[in-house]
Amino acid sequence: MWELLAAATGVELGKLVLEQVLNLGKGALENYIKDFFKNSIQSGITRVNAQKLKKPMAEAVGSFIKRFIKELQINDVPDTSIEHYYKTAVKKFVQDQAVGSILGEAFGKDCQRIDYHQLQRLWRQQDQDNQWQFPKDEFDWCGVAKEYRFEVKGIIKANPELRSLLETELLEDIARNTAQISPGFALAKYRNSLKCSYGYLKLYTLDSTDRVDAIKLWQMFIEQTVREALPPTRYELPLDLQHQLQEDEQLGDLSPEALADYRREYFQQPLTKVLAAVADTQQAVILGDPGAGKSTLLQYLALDWVEGTTDTLPLLIELREYAIAPVKNFLEFLHCGQGADWQFDQQQLHDYLLEHPTLVMFDGLDEVFDRLTQSTIIYEIIRFSQQYPQARVLVTSRIIGYNPERFQQAGFRQFTIQPLDDEEIDEFINRWYNLAMGSDSDQELLKQRLKDAIANSKAIQNLADNPLLLTMMAILNRRQE
Repeated sequence: MWELLAAATGVELGKLVLEQVLNLGKGALENYIKDFFKNSIQSGITRVNAQKLKKPMAEAVGSFIKRFIKELQINDVPDTSIEHYYKTAVKKFVQDQAVGSILGEAFGKDCQRIDYHQLQRLWRQQDQDNQWQFPKDEFDWCGVAKEYRFEVKGIIKANPELRSLLETELLEDIARNTAQISPGFALAKYRNSLKCSYGYLKLYTLDSTDRVDAIKLWQMFIEQTVREALPPTRYELPLDLQHQLQEDEQLGDLSPEALADYRREYFQQPLTKVLAAVADTQQAVILGDPGAGKSTLLQYLALDWVEGTTDTLPLLIELREYAIAPVKNFLEFLHCGQGADWQFDQQQLHDYLLEHPTLVMFDGLDEVFDRLTQSTIIYEIIRFSQQYPQARVLVTSRIIGYNPERFQQAGFRQFTIQPLDDEEIDEFINRWYNLAMGSDSDQELLKQRLKDAIANSKAIQNLADNPLLLTMMAILNRRQE
């Protein structure tokens, strides 16, 4: 049977799946079809439609099975394991209605991806038998899902009845959306929202004593210095991780001599002020240590538009919020407003992005901890930059754990934020106490006390070049009045 399945296509493939894989009773099959299409056909499945949908559904399931088996073969799973275990296991897997409903997502309008993370979790729940050596780290669930979605497009194209049904669903969906209130494209209200969200430094988590006056980010921002290079600290990894990455050919030579070369090459790169660097690039990744001011930089750039110094509309997406939002793409995220600063009608925003220069900023790639989700988001960012060539795109990430390969291939420049130098530290202290204390007579005393502490202690010097830690020092220094 499996040999026939591997060779079959189209209607013949669907027939084999119905007979040999989804060999369910009439009522059970009808329920499976309803669950399969519940996320893609919102108006529901009638008994008549269920008969029309049965064959394309079975073709899709067959395509998924074939791609699943192919991925096992790519990862050198022995044919004996596939024959004796995996073919039965994948049959059981696709019979699960929860799996079917995910596969059915590919039939939805404008489907960009199916939830392959959930497919992976469901497989892990089922596959508890480790003796068959499932390649859990190497199995490309994202690639399987992409190829499956591509096959589904072909199934839809080849089936006129299915196309007609989906087009009817699309018209009904348009009617429903038209009847709803659009979030519009209110730039004046968006300006006020940004000012409210990012106008002042968020100091409460550092000092809850109410002794620090509200400090405007726009006034306090100290422009960082960057190098256009990847820092040598990204190679400072635990030995076991180094060996693993080198075995996978994802990491080069890490001998002491090679590391010395990396450091020398890095520090040979010229220093540039960050605002000039990002103004001169269309696509860039900004790397920095925790507390280096990556998020503050993006918020400052957004406030640049709020303060009227630029006409370029900024859009700031916090990726940790996007990763958990029930949306399919960045425009839908901004349309729904869940975790975003404002809501924009996605069709109007789409048109605006095509016709006007914008600054689109994606903050905190490192805060997306699930590697599969992070990989998908990188793909979406790159695709977004290609779809909207007028948009300047910035991405921020911590240094540790950052993989530059895909962004490099897509033409993104990569900058690393440098520690504050003595002049920048001095400017930070002066500006902080001027804004936090106003005309307080102790202002000069506190400034000098902190400067002296930094000058006289190597340990404090090593901390003061980080903006977040320097902020904490300024707050603690004032508490010691």
